[in-house]
Amino acid sequence: MMRRNRTKHKLIFIGLVLAFTVAYNEFFAYEIQSFKWATRDCSDCVKVLLVADPQILGEKNENYIGAWLARWDNDQYLKKTFTRALRHSQPHAIAFLGDLMDEGHIAPPEYFQRYKERFDDIFYTPEHIMKIYLPGDNDIGGEEDMVSSRIHSRFKFSYSQPDTLSLNSVTFFKVNRLTHSMSQAPKDAFLNDYAERNTTNVILSHIPLLFTPGSFVQNIIFTAHEHRAMHISLDTATDQLSEIWILPPYKTLLYQFRMDMGDIHELQIPTCSYRMGTPYMGYGLAYIDTQEKIVEFTILWLPGRFPQLLLYLFILVSVIIFSLKLISGCGCCVGNSRPTYNRLSTQ
Repeated sequence: MMRRNRTKHKLIFIGLVLAFTVAYNEFFAYEIQSFKWATRDCSDCVKVLLVADPQILGEKNENYIGAWLARWDNDQYLKKTFTRALRHSQPHAIAFLGDLMDEGHIAPPEYFQRYKERFDDIFYTPEHIMKIYLPGDNDIGGEEDMVSSRIHSRFKFSYSQPDTLSLNSVTFFKVNRLTHSMSQAPKDAFLNDYAERNTTNVILSHIPLLFTPGSFVQNIIFTAHEHRAMHISLDTATDQLSEIWILPPYKTLLYQFRMDMGDIHELQIPTCSYRMGTPYMGYGLAYIDTQEKIVEFTILWLPGRFPQLLLYLFILVSVIIFSLKLISGCGCCVGNSRPTYNRLSTQ
């Protein structure tokens, strides 16, 4: 009876370990990380949540055994993190900075439609929030292959919206370096005196811009593609890059940039997908104050998924070993518990 109780207690312990591991990996890790994110009161500013390189996995390249599980797990990771970023930021606008899909540029129509449905489900957003969509090289081509006009047209049709959008006193301009096109902005939109007006220009591009600068004056630029968090500034007086630095991972700081000091600031947003070969994922969050000409910016860093998967593997192997020892021990007990008989003496 005592051996049976000990076995029962060990099985309960195994169950509790498994339950705690699942609860931590699938819920508590995300909640704990979200408590570390920076925030500020923003009654008069425009809040913009920036999503870079989600690259939801496709069905052509991900065609190995168990690929469906990898796609499902990556979708769930994106959905969990985006839901919490949305809840935390309460944004007025969300900018998707390209590479929405990993295989959008090679997807047949029926595959593309499935990818879009998955994307819209993962990044479900209430209707009152403005959504801005930019294509990346994985959506329309342009990095390892040429941009397909047909694929580009398909993307524009699926995410139909103008290239210039306004929200309160913020004007968003899309720049597509892949197709060498720029928003049809007013002719004076990027002149020096434009900054004196009660508006703020926000340039959105998938490909970084300031390493090959163009006619952008006194603006804030948000880009993606590089899968890392970086700040680049250009001194318009000398037309030289004045600062380049990588934002430290997991430092939940609010960075402040002035738009009236003669500098152009580009902020590169890291990928939000754990499948992009970097351990540091996150979303960007910008607070744009058009009255004070100030942009405050932070990265909403995300928990790593691969350490969670490794924890699952470790726990699974440990449970299997523990269970085998338990079964082996019970077998020995059963073998030793058989009664033995001695021949009685007849004398």
